[in-house]
Amino acid sequence: MTSLAAPAPRILVIEDDPILGGALLQRLRLEGFVVELAVDCAQAVGAMHRARPDFVLSDIRLPDGSGEDLYRQALPLLGNTPIVFATAYADVGQAVRLVRAGVDDYLTKPYDVDELVKTIRELLPDKAEPSCAGNGEGFGLSSATTALAADLKRLASRDVPVLLRGETGVGKEIAARSLHRQSRRSRQPFVAVNCGAVPRDLIESQFFGHERGAFTGATATHAGFFEEAGKGTLFLDEIGELDLRLQITLLRVLQDGVFRRIGGRQDMRFEGRVVAATNADLGELIARREFREDLYFRLAVVEVRIPALRERPEEVLPLARLFARQSAERQGLVVPEFDDTAAAALLAHAWPGNVRELRNRVERAVALADGPLLGAPALFPEMTLDRLPVRDHSLADAREQAELASIERALELSGGRLGEAAKRLGISRTTLWKRRKNLGH
Repeated sequence: MTSLAAPAPRILVIEDDPILGGALLQRLRLEGFVVELAVDCAQAVGAMHRARPDFVLSDIRLPDGSGEDLYRQALPLLGNTPIVFATAYADVGQAVRLVRAGVDDYLTKPYDVDELVKTIRELLPDKAEPSCAGNGEGFGLSSATTALAADLKRLASRDVPVLLRGETGVGKEIAARSLHRQSRRSRQPFVAVNCGAVPRDLIESQFFGHERGAFTGATATHAGFFEEAGKGTLFLDEIGELDLRLQITLLRVLQDGVFRRIGGRQDMRFEGRVVAATNADLGELIARREFREDLYFRLAVVEVRIPALRERPEEVLPLARLFARQSAERQGLVVPEFDDTAAAALLAHAWPGNVRELRNRVERAVALADGPLLGAPALFPEMTLDRLPVRDHSLADAREQAELASIERALELSGGRLGEAAKRLGISRTTLWKRRKNLGH
């Protein structure tokens, strides 16, 4: 069997100067990258919604906004993707502010394209395709997600649609990427789509593509999400927000494996795998006739729940240390440590924003750190001193409170059935009983 080469890294270039943009496009393609050019913030954000790039190079001045405007819009879409801004001398101050906010680097125009290529290659390793279990960013760090990591590994080899459920920020895309990475499709594209972010008037074109001249403004042939994914994985995030018209068409594609570009005359085959995700109650949406029941059953051949971060308190400190190391290394800083007040505050926090909130808080603290130790105020600047955990009794108490909250949540979800709750937590019934007794319940 002929092995397939790993997909080339995807570079998003955001540049409104047609001469410079064209030159960068040509050079980076010669270097073996897959390159997409956007000329303003709106096009760039649209490209990131369609598929997360592996590297972003952006001018700091764009027709519809500044580098800071773009970074604010792009941050939720980038994950670990490195971003570098190109700036004229007059805008260096803005570039420096962006670096302090978490941007990887900036280049002063005119810059050497050879140096740019070198920078891209230095920042790309291990960021284009994040792994899941075992790297600290995903699952398997605690009893709450050990079973989840095993389920994802098993499902990776079973080519069926999977529906991932969980609150915002728990890591549904990381789970989807884990399924892709461990599957036979790993060398094929992974295309991530936020279903709620695709404009209604462009939704069919974005999903199915269009032929040149198919409608006003269609000046070139466009490949849609299904075509981009090919034989890889199409990840449909926030599937509950998918327009009802498209739900019908999506159902047909899943059933028959064929679609057609707008204006096209030939059917095209979709041989990829669909992984969907939602934080919504699809049962409620079905009852309100806002989501098709037949599409739900087609997508949820296997349904997997990703637990909230508060249900896996053992993972908070390992994840925080990982994010601190990654952030410090990206910015060329000394990797900081968390003091006892920081550790206690991390364990005591309820994490309504889940892993995404944890990453953001840690990255902000690292960027603003003025020493080798991070305290609670660096992570929770909104908290007053009298609300911060006290060092003398912080760690043990916070850990016990977090563990008890995790147990009670598992029992609530299991209807009070001890055996089922133990299974959710990845421990034995006897261990769960002993832990509850030791915690005074």
